[in-house]
Amino acid sequence: MLAKKVLPRTFAASCFLLGATMTSMFPAARGTELARLAVKDLEIKFHEAFTCGDYDLMLGLWSDDAVFTNPAGTFVGPTEITEFLASSPGWGNVSSLSSNYKSLSAIQGNTAQFAFECIIVDVSGLDPLYTPLSTIPFGNQNPEVEIVQHLNATCTAVKRRNRWLLDSFSGAPGPIMP
Repeated sequence: MLAKKVLPRTFAASCFLLGATMTSMFPAARGTELARLAVKDLEIKFHEAFTCGDYDLMLGLWSDDAVFTNPAGTFVGPTEITEFLASSPGWGNVSSLSSNYKSLSAIQGNTAQFAFECIIVDVSGLDPLYTPLSTIPFGNQNPEVEIVQHLNATCTAVKRRNRWLLDSFSGAPGPIMP
């Protein structure tokens, strides 16, 4: 009879301790994962805005003091950055792709550092419903699809007013990473 009373108390105490531990750990882990998803969404929206030529979407992705650097120069602030990108060849006429497995991020509080590879594919004259745009390193699967630009980017995002924004972007053409 003693074993039956001790076992439930021990089990209940273990469950309480496990629950208390998991409850205290879960918000931090959940917060980091939510931040990682928000930063990935920021990258996805960057590619979407460039692909669709969506000026307003691109404008809304940047912090007020954002800095964009590439071989063409340094651009500061959402308007200057968006105007530069909107004047770039291919704005709204290409598909800007980024491989998920080639994106890296490190999040510390309200700041995130991330890097990604960007492959810009010319889609003019192609039927988007029937033309595969998937690419593989060192070439592509569809000879009709031309890779017109490729760059590697390192970025910083900041969380301001409960929203993640691009704060710095440094990109340069480079080889396709394996």
